[in-house]
Amino acid sequence: MPVISERKATILDEHFIEKIYRTIALTWALAMLWSLALWKPWIALSITLGVGLGTAVLAAYNTAIRKLFVPGVQKAGRAFFKFCAVKFVLAGLLLYFIAKWHSINLIAFCGGIFLTHFAIYAKLAGIKIMERQKRLADITSSSVLSREN
Repeated sequence: MPVISERKATILDEHFIEKIYRTIALTWALAMLWSLALWKPWIALSITLGVGLGTAVLAAYNTAIRKLFVPGVQKAGRAFFKFCAVKFVLAGLLLYFIAKWHSINLIAFCGGIFLTHFAIYAKLAGIKIMERQKRLADITSSSVLSREN
């Protein structure tokens, strides 16, 4: 079942998150090629940990929302609040230990987390571009048809 956003009726298919995962994998692979080409394995490790954390948070939200926010589930808001509280505690502990690990470059780690968000924005920008092209094609075809009549 497609999801329609309320702002401008953008249709997202139900496999949107799976497509995001593929885009994340592609951007991660490009970042790995770049960092390994520069002979910076600690940068590659830092980016990988950041992408892993960002993707894990995305997957956790995806799973929680699909299981909690369905018709018939009572007290979904309270369960989601508990989920978020546990997630923040675990993420905080993980970030603490990563910051203490001196082999990790924190800027590259944050860049890895950014890659996850970049993949989402890139996918959404692609959807918007495709919608605009379709709208322009519809306008062009309707103007050509009106000229012929």
